[in-house]
Formats: sequence, C-alpha cells, structure tokens
Amino acid sequence: MARKVTQHIKLWGIVQGVGFRPFVAKLAEQMKIKGEVRNIGGLVEINVTDSQKRIDEFVRELFRTKPRPAEIVHMSRKTVTDRNFSEFTIISSDEGDDEAAMIPADLAICPDCLAEMRDKDNVRYEHPFISCMVCGPRYTIIDKIPYDRENTSMSEFPMCEMCESEYTDIHNRRYHAQTISCHDCGPQMTFKLNCDTPDTEKTELEKAAALLKERRVIAFKSVGGYNLVANPFSDNSVDALRKIKGRETKPFAIMFRDIEEIKQYCYVNEVEEKLLTSSARPIVLLERKTRSDMEHIKIRNYDEFAKSRFIGAFLPSMGAQYILLEKFGGPLIFTSANISGMPIIKDDEEMSAFMERQPLIAEMFYNERKIKTSVDDSVVRVIDGQPQMIRRSKGYAPVPLYMNGGEGQIIALGPQLKNSFCLTKGPFAYLSQYFGDMDTVEAQNMFMENVFRMEELFRIRPEMVVCDMHPLYYTTKLAQENSEKHGVPLLQVQHHHAHIASVMAEHDIEGGVIGVSFDGTGYGTDGKIWGGEFLYCEGSEFERMSHLRYVKMIGGDSSMKEAWKSALSYIHACEKVGDYRDGAEGDEIIVDLTPFIEYAKIYGTMDQYELEFTEKALAGGINVIESSSMGRLFDGVAAMLGICDYNSYEGQCAMLLEDAAARALANPVAEEVDELALKFHLQIVDMILDQCKKIRDIKGTRKVALSGGTFQNKVIMEEALKRLRASGFETFYNISVSPNDGGIALGQAYIASMKKKGR
Repeated sequence: MARKVTQHIKLWGIVQGVGFRPFVAKLAEQMKIKGEVRNIGGLVEINVTDSQKRIDEFVRELFRTKPRPAEIVHMSRKTVTDRNFSEFTIISSDEGDDEAAMIPADLAICPDCLAEMRDKDNVRYEHPFISCMVCGPRYTIIDKIPYDRENTSMSEFPMCEMCESEYTDIHNRRYHAQTISCHDCGPQMTFKLNCDTPDTEKTELEKAAALLKERRVIAFKSVGGYNLVANPFSDNSVDALRKIKGRETKPFAIMFRDIEEIKQYCYVNEVEEKLLTSSARPIVLLERKTRSDMEHIKIRNYDEFAKSRFIGAFLPSMGAQYILLEKFGGPLIFTSANISGMPIIKDDEEMSAFMERQPLIAEMFYNERKIKTSVDDSVVRVIDGQPQMIRRSKGYAPVPLYMNGGEGQIIALGPQLKNSFCLTKGPFAYLSQYFGDMDTVEAQNMFMENVFRMEELFRIRPEMVVCDMHPLYYTTKLAQENSEKHGVPLLQVQHHHAHIASVMAEHDIEGGVIGVSFDGTGYGTDGKIWGGEFLYCEGSEFERMSHLRYVKMIGGDSSMKEAWKSALSYIHACEKVGDYRDGAEGDEIIVDLTPFIEYAKIYGTMDQYELEFTEKALAGGINVIESSSMGRLFDGVAAMLGICDYNSYEGQCAMLLEDAAARALANPVAEEVDELALKFHLQIVDMILDQCKKIRDIKGTRKVALSGGTFQNKVIMEEALKRLRASGFETFYNISVSPNDGGIALGQAYIASMKKKGR
C-alpha cells in the first residue's frame, strides 16, 4: 500500500461564491479522499490525506471539472505534518489576512435554474430570484469576505425548511448556495404606484408587462441597480424615457428574451453569441440588420433601432427579467435609472424619491434585498475576431487581472471621464466597476464610497497614490489630498502613457513598445492638450516620438459635444492662418484636410455656424487651447461632411463617421460623403503604419500597442492591425479593459509598479 501523506493546498482566483467548496467536497467524496476545505480570506484552502498519486489525480480533476464560473489564477501545494481525517468536510470560513483576496463578480442565472423557473411543476416556477451555487448576485450583495450568507444581503432572509435542507445536502446543486431562496423565503417582488392603475389579480410582473404594453415607463430593480424600462416599439414610450433621462438622441441598449430573438434584429457570430450567453451577460454591440432584413418581423418604430449601425443587445441576467420579457412578449429597453451623467440608483428610498419627481415613471417594481454597491451593465464589442471591453462593470468587476511582476499596494485613481480606479496587491490588479464622468458631486461621492469599500474588502492599505497629470481633474486633487493625509508618495502619470501602459500590463510586454495613443483629450507634459500621439514606452518611462500638429481650437471641453467648433478651428488653421497645412517639422504630423474642407464649401455644411465670431475668437486667442487631439479631428471632419448635428452627444460624430466609412467599405458604389469618410479613415491608417515604420527604424522594436478611445473604431482598428501585421509588426491592444479612459487606471498602476521596481 502506498504511503499516505497530508498536503496543504491553496487556490487563488474566482473560487468563492461559485460553488467551489461544495464542488471540492463532492469530488473528494467520489474519489474517496478524506480531508477538509474552507474559505480563508479570498482563497480556498484544502487539506487532504492520501497517497501522493491519488492527491495528484485529485488536483488534476479539480482543474478539469471545476464549476463553470470558477477561475484558478494560482495554486500552492506543500506536504505538512500528517493528519487523520474520518471524512471530507466543509469547515467554517476564516476571514484570514491573505495577500490575494478575491470576490466573484455577479453571475447570470444558469441554464438549470432557468429550466426550473419555466417548469410549471417545479416548486420554484416563476420565482424571480431563483439561483444555485453557480449563479446569482455576488459582488453587489457582499459586505465582507469570505463570501458566506451571513456576510451578504441574504443574511436578512432566513431560509425556509425546504431551502435549508437543500443548502445542507451535499448531493444537491444548491449545497452551500448562499443566495438560495424560493417563493416562501428570500426576497419577494413588490411595487409602488406612481399613477392610477385599476386593481387586478395580476402578479407584480404581469402588471409590469401590462404597463409596458400601455406604453408606460417603469422602474425595475435589477442586480446592480435600478433600470428604467420602456417599449422600444412605441414612440410615446421612448420619448417619455428620453425626457426622464435628459437623453435626446443617444441609442438605448435593448434586452432580448433569447439568442434567437436577437438574431432577428442583429447579425451574430460565434464569438458574439458566447459573450451574450456568458455568465457576465454584457451588452454586446452587434451590427444591426437592415429594414428589409427585418421585414419578416414587421418591426415598428424602426427609427429607434436605426440610430446607429450597432444595437447594444443583451440577455437577462436574473429570473425576474426573463419573466418580465416573456410576459411582455418582445424585447425591451433596459437602461440605468438616473438622469444622464448621474450615477445609477441602487437604493429603494432614492428610487422612490426620483419617481416622485418624475411623473412619467408609472410604477416601481422592486424587492427588499439590499444592493450593497451599484454596478452598471458591462459593454463589449468584438474586434479582430475577439472580445474587447468597452465598459468593464457587472459580471467582470471586481475580478482581478494578473499583472506579472507587480508588487506592493497601490491605488490608481484613473481619469476624469469614464472613470474606474485600480487597487493592486502584489501581482493582482483589482479594477473597480465603471463610474462614468467625475463631474458631479454625486459621482464623486459614489467614487469615494467604493474606494473605501474595496480597500476594506481586499484589505489594501496603499503605499503609493497614482493619478493623471491634469491639474484640474477631481481625481488629481483627491490623489494629492490622500498623499498628504496618509504620508505616501504621489505619482502623476501622463494620460497617453497610461493608455499604452494598460496594454503592456494586460499582455505582459517585455522590452520597448511603440505606443499609438489616439483619443479626445489628455494633458501633455508641455501643458497642451494631447490626443494624436506616437510614443516609445519601456518599463515606467516613455518618449514622445511624434504627434498630430497642434491646432488652436476654440471652445475647450465644450468642443466634445459641438463638433462644428472643431471643424471651424481646423478650417481657420488651414486657410486663414496657414499654420496647419504648411510642411511638417520634426515630430509633427499633418493630415490632408483639403477634400473635406472643399466638400464643406461646395455643400455649405458649415454655413449655419458662427463663422465670423469663431474666426475673431481664434484670431484673438479667446477661449482657445492648443490641441493635437485625434478625437477632435474626427469630430471636425464629421462636421465638415455634414454627418453630425449642431449639438451631438460625446462620441456621436466619430461613430457616425465610422458608420459612413463602413458603408463605403461594403458598397463599391457608395455616396460621395461615405467615400470621403472612408478616405479619411484610410489616411489615418496610412499615418499609423508610416509612423510605426519610422519609429521601428529608430528604436529597433517591432512591437506596437494601440490604445485610446479612437481604437473603439472598428474600421480604424481592423485596417491598422491588418497593415501593421503585413509589415512585420507584432500588435497588441486592450481586451480585458477598455481602450477608452476606463482602462487608464490599470496603466497608471502598471507604471507605478515598474517605478517601485526601479524599471
């Protein structure tokens, strides 16, 4: 008989809140291995006694058959003093003080629970909060680690006899499922009226569906916060929703019942389908079908679906949403409950007060399970055949990224716009959920609450604070205050350097890399506004190699939503002053704007704007900034071509310009404006390739990292990647974090970590 040994096994990763301990116990029972398992801090600790060979087999099976949502990032094994076990048991959790505490993200309803919810003979038929050990809310309901029921919002709901028997039965798939509930225990649906509705025998969700059919707008409590829900086929319903949110034209995300329904409206490839049905349930940007392609479903209100080439489509993540969609009988708009620019509402009292101020909200449907932290839906699109994060939030946060070589405890506070922050503990980088823009007191307060919350959850005491260089950012001022208050070093990182560093962190890039960083705005080391940058980055350092020529631009930050100001600034620079089209010097790059300016003259696209006033302001230097922004260049060209309106939302002009270029790519006989849009895109791609070749000749590296909001443009991204690869470059770009400012904090943290290592 083989000699028995006792081994101590530690597993780091997403191993709490996903049924991992029950899984380990069942596997040990099947293999007749004795021992124990427990949560400690944010990891799982296993002690087993058996032969070395059988323990090896046990570990292999752990990795091979682990629960679907589980992810093992790291494992340690060591032989310890022999122990005798009579059985395999799950023992009480220990708070611990581990170096890598981890909390699972919220998990969408699993196929087994969904099948039970739809089974009329099942005890949990149409239970809105059905879940098991591999699905249900996690991060949004937890107070502290370890992830046990008493440490979550579920502690307020005693289990009924049936649920408790399942919870304690090792052979049941709800064994130690912390969110277990049924119609007799746990959270229940209720409602609050904001309008006159007749008394009926309908259930809460039947009543909600009826109101939506009547073209009303309702408030609906989901996993990460409240949603406003409306009928996308009704002009009245959508108009009311836009008035409530103060959102005039920007498209809304649409929730569908199943993948087959999505395919009636959108083109869906295999990668996109996997994203849609994943446990994260992100909003996926899918190419919309044409009206003729949708003729068989006789779509009403096509204009709402046609606001963009893409539809933000997603599937329900909880039983209550599935039931609502099925009773309504079609897709629904699900958008965050707030005024645009404000944080999503999570508390019942706040939603009730908001509803009272907004009489267009007919009713509020909710439950009494507290949301501990609000988390918006994540947004993803597929570029270059693989997923790319646009907004990393529900379903992904706060799952850490592994940053090879990372050390110490750092807090990176991110940028002013599209903010998320990052905490590090050794090699683990904990990215917060998406917070949006830091322009309001409400957003700032929520940001601070979550900084404190995550520091406590992960037991992090930052040894360094990192922020942007912009002196007026809220996050910069906060970093300075924290540095002084706690006596820790402050590091300020240039915005576009952080963009490229976020790619370096994701892909563990060794050595130097050519960084192409294109976006709307970032504070430069010379005090000017950067945005069209070619950098050389290595370790914690960067060198600015070349950039778009500076243009004197009127309007400052307001030009982000008034593209005509960008257009007139470029026209003035090209024609009135001649300081843009003159030959480039040194590290400056010029884009030929002649065809777009000529188009504007022929078709009068700029005639309606304040030409004389703008020229005087530019000539006199009134409210003028110098900018090398690629984002403003896109806006300016879109305005010259008459593609965007007088007052657009941020990013709309670039999106519409991309749509026009995509039409030209797909149609060999395109309209003139589409051909010009494509001409502009290809000119930018040519510039990228040309500059990368020049920098390769100087620095000797073939590695190129692409980041910044401009690289959310599918035409630019895919054409640039194709040409760079054909020219022998090794290409890298953001995947797990957004190329827009949502990924900045990771880059800041990476640079700080490299600084600490003296690199």
